[in-house]
Amino acid sequence: MPIEPTLFRLRVRYVKQGRLRYLGHLEVARTVERSVRRAGLPYAVTQGFSPHMRVAFTAALPVGTSSICEWYDLVLTEYVPADEALAGLVAATPADLAPRQAGYVDMRAETLGLLVTRQDYRIDLSLTGVRSAAELLPAARAALDGLIAEGTIRYLRGHKEKTLDLAALLTEAKLEARADDAGFVLELKTRSSNAGSLRPEILLSAWDARFGAGDSDEPIVSTGIPHLANFERAEVERIDQYGEDESGNRVDPL
Repeated sequence: MPIEPTLFRLRVRYVKQGRLRYLGHLEVARTVERSVRRAGLPYAVTQGFSPHMRVAFTAALPVGTSSICEWYDLVLTEYVPADEALAGLVAATPADLAPRQAGYVDMRAETLGLLVTRQDYRIDLSLTGVRSAAELLPAARAALDGLIAEGTIRYLRGHKEKTLDLAALLTEAKLEARADDAGFVLELKTRSSNAGSLRPEILLSAWDARFGAGDSDEPIVSTGIPHLANFERAEVERIDQYGEDESGNRVDPL
């Protein structure tokens, strides 16, 4: 019997920021693969008729959403010290997708897709016009609480109507006025599973419609980027990804 080669799984945390937050997931994957090749790392390839680099990512970000905590697993055929591999990747990767952390995990450990079930977001919202966020905060919180209490949001993706299950996917929402009183900061703690994950832009669009014009029977249209009436700008950033053990304790990817 042939001897199985020794393989090593390098887990890498990277950012997605600046103009590159508008890249789609496939474009990010291609950029990472090119960076691995430029870094000269001894990557493994899949078997079969169409061999490709053995690299696996966490769930894709919506286009336009930035992140400080994206992850991928890269399988190597030779051991390279983690700090050396990280330095090579940093030098070979565009700054707005720069790796920030790297370490090895056991080849038999859970994949990122199974491990990561919690995603936290921070959303910076700038109000339109000259309005006081502190004065609007009670009404904004009431609209948000009412939306969450309903438990679901109907939305359109293409021509298909879908339902976002807030009761299952959203675990906490915290809304505060910004320090400059020109907008809000919304922090979301979410849960994902095989059934799906929360898309912040859908929640923002539904909340904006309720906050500005009251209840509406019209479904939200999901395009990846929210179109808001009450806010001049909405900057969405994923700030944490992790898992949970059976007792509900936090499990970090590394």
